[in-house]
Amino acid sequence: MLRAYRVAAGVALGAAAFLSLPSSALADAPADPGVPRTWSAWQSDGTAWLAVTPDAAPPDGSVIGWRFSVAPDGARGESPGGDLPSFQAVCGRDAAGSGHKRVVVAVDFGDGEADAYPGERTPAQSAPKCVTGAEDATAAQLLASTARVRVNAQGAVVAVADYPSSEKGGSELTAAAASAAPSGSGLPITLVAAGAGALVLLAGGAVAATRRRSRTGV
Repeated sequence: MLRAYRVAAGVALGAAAFLSLPSSALADAPADPGVPRTWSAWQSDGTAWLAVTPDAAPPDGSVIGWRFSVAPDGARGESPGGDLPSFQAVCGRDAAGSGHKRVVVAVDFGDGEADAYPGERTPAQSAPKCVTGAEDATAAQLLASTARVRVNAQGAVVAVADYPSSEKGGSELTAAAASAAPSGSGLPITLVAAGAGALVLLAGGAVAATRRRSRTGV
């Protein structure tokens, strides 16, 4: 009887110690290798991350975040960690050309212990980037202007910068922002070309007038 009491007391103490562990300690435990992982897209409202789809087209001035994390039972996964990026701090000094937009893109490769597949090495986290793209560029296309991105047949992102390396499927996504005017250009290239042509004509006219004056002695 006394032994049974001691066993019960030991079990109770062990359960109490487990429940008293900080939630962060439990969250950082290595995830089950069989638990699905996913890349998910998010958009900042200035105070928190809100879930969006990869084909969403964020407007000018948006802050987009991508996060790789475990997604048990088909859940969406975790939002990007750390402080919310500031659009003004990242893109404030840049300007988008006509028909283009500026968007901050932040990428979080997830927790190396809790989110990574066994044997995978999480890439170093990079600072948020200011991306200039076409007005209809999607969140996935804007991401593809910062790193190599592969998507599956449904358009979901399966790898960013070849992470996770165990993911071999999907096709490479073309970055729509690649054809955008460089950030800070301000003027469409057609207008620049027209201005250059006008300068050439003016210069040619001035040379011809000078030659005529020299011949007539005026």
